[in-house]
Amino acid sequence: MAAAGKKIRVLFLNPKQEVTERLYTERVAKQYAESAYVLPNMAIAYLAAHLERLGFEVRILDAYALRLSVEETAARVREFKPLAVCFNIYTQNFHSALFWITAIKSLTGATTIVGGPQMSLYPREVMTHPAIDFAATGEGWETLPELLECLAGGGDPARVRGVCCRREGEYFAAAPRPDELSLEDVPFPARHLLPNDRYTTVMTQAWPITVMLSALGCPFHCAYCDVPGKRYQARSADHVAAEMEECERRFGIREILFQDETFTFNRERVLKICEGIGRRGLKVQWSIRSRPDRVDREMLRAMRQAGLTKINFGIESGDQETLKRFHRDIGLETIRQAVRWTKEEGITTLGFFMVGLPGEDRRGLEKTRRFALELGCDFVQVNKFVPQPPSELYRQVVRETGIDYWREYTLGNTGILEKLPAFGAGLDSKFLDEWQRRFFRSYYYRPSYVLGRLKKIKSFREFAGLARAALSIR
Repeated sequence: MAAAGKKIRVLFLNPKQEVTERLYTERVAKQYAESAYVLPNMAIAYLAAHLERLGFEVRILDAYALRLSVEETAARVREFKPLAVCFNIYTQNFHSALFWITAIKSLTGATTIVGGPQMSLYPREVMTHPAIDFAATGEGWETLPELLECLAGGGDPARVRGVCCRREGEYFAAAPRPDELSLEDVPFPARHLLPNDRYTTVMTQAWPITVMLSALGCPFHCAYCDVPGKRYQARSADHVAAEMEECERRFGIREILFQDETFTFNRERVLKICEGIGRRGLKVQWSIRSRPDRVDREMLRAMRQAGLTKINFGIESGDQETLKRFHRDIGLETIRQAVRWTKEEGITTLGFFMVGLPGEDRRGLEKTRRFALELGCDFVQVNKFVPQPPSELYRQVVRETGIDYWREYTLGNTGILEKLPAFGAGLDSKFLDEWQRRFFRSYYYRPSYVLGRLKKIKSFREFAGLARAALSIR
């Protein structure tokens, strides 16, 4: 592969994941970043497995899960001596990742390569930062290995399709490469390279845990959603069940969190996955995300019997007009029914809500809070609305203001995001901060809720996680 037959070494680095305070209050954002949701990066794990199959020597360094400092991380990079250090970057936490990229570049001199969702949005802007040497656009299945081979052989990276780089100090983007591979064309994620015992969430009851993707993209078109829905690809039921089997029997995983936007989109596929779990005799617990209008009693019962323990429902608002305005055509009664059915099946429920949507006033916020209390989910997650690319609402923001806020943020003007949380809502950011606190406190500090939750706790580790979460919303 490389000169003298040596394998090309590549290291994937997952830095600390900062959670933007635009979505949460300062306390909640800090708690999320430190302990509430520490999960493996599946994009990295998939690419690592793909490169291993191609003959590369690969290492994943999850500095976030391992709680490594920049200096400790740099020492491990120097020890491994990779040809390149690769990062998966997102729009929300771009500058947090850039801090690590810059520090690792400075401390090790390693070649840095980035990829991920941010590269489909602001490739030119990303490449203005000198610590980033190369970037791969698209999904990277073919671009990344070809780029690494090119660098190892002393070739011209600008000739690799899908690569962004600098030529004589100027931005250069090679011809794009179409995304042709699916998740069934590549190996299961390289969990043998991950610190699986370090992952957790505030709702976890059985460790170790991992995450899975049974589908990419989203077939729906909610106006606020930042998930590119152009390419929806779902894995076959047998392929999904086979990976679950590997998780349980090879890695001892006891809980799997599916990160699909809507796991239950295809009812027939869901039932086949449940059948596959049963045939394999799997005992692993699992959780999913779903829309309330994409579940029914038979499906819920089949999933519960196959090991489903939690459903995260995207509810968003308790105001029917607000839901309709943003193409979330789900009736409040449908939501009530889905949550009721799920609870009756003994499945834990989490409701996702947003505050500060465009056109929302204090009356609408109160409707949402009261609706959440009425539903009585086991957990709620309340986010401040922040328009993000490439959503329809964000495109509206850019049209109406003439400013691409996230582009400016990527270029280095981080303060510009201060104007985003209250866009179109007529409610200022400080008010939304206080309302979010009120929402959390009025839900989680009810004596009936606290007593009910204490009865369901299965371990001290779970209790500690819930206690930290409770303290963060004071």
